[in-house]
Amino acid sequence: MSSASLLVELFVEELPPKALKKLGDAFAGGLRDQLVAQGLAEPGAVLTAFASPRRLAAHLTHVAERAADKAVSQKLMPVAVGLDASGQPTPALLKRLGALGADASAVPGLKRAMDGKAEALSTKAPPRAPRWPKACRRRWPKPSPSCRFPRS
Repeated sequence: MSSASLLVELFVEELPPKALKKLGDAFAGGLRDQLVAQGLAEPGAVLTAFASPRRLAAHLTHVAERAADKAVSQKLMPVAVGLDASGQPTPALLKRLGALGADASAVPGLKRAMDGKAEALSTKAPPRAPRWPKACRRRWPKPSPSCRFPRS
């Protein structure tokens, strides 16, 4: 897997000059900790923090373009909605499985788990690692203010 350097710059209101170093280090450290936790940066990545009264920035080396794949459990629907009285899949469950690329043969592999007060059906979603949004993968000198992650 390839890796590159990442530079994140945050424009802020006027920061107190006496707190600049502490704020810059906290911003950069939090960024690195979260990238390492998500598998997007190596633990030994070199971090450089920058701070000025109107900007906080962090430069991190060895940041992966994509994290490793991992399977996650995905809640489908309550058992009362997904299965009829005889235990057969309802049209709603079949439609939901179809949207995920599965068919009725996947019904026996579904897991039942308590979700609050009701029992819910869940499945292992296909592994899909987060990627950097396309606007964020540009190279310097073309920074993009539209570099935002979609909500999941």
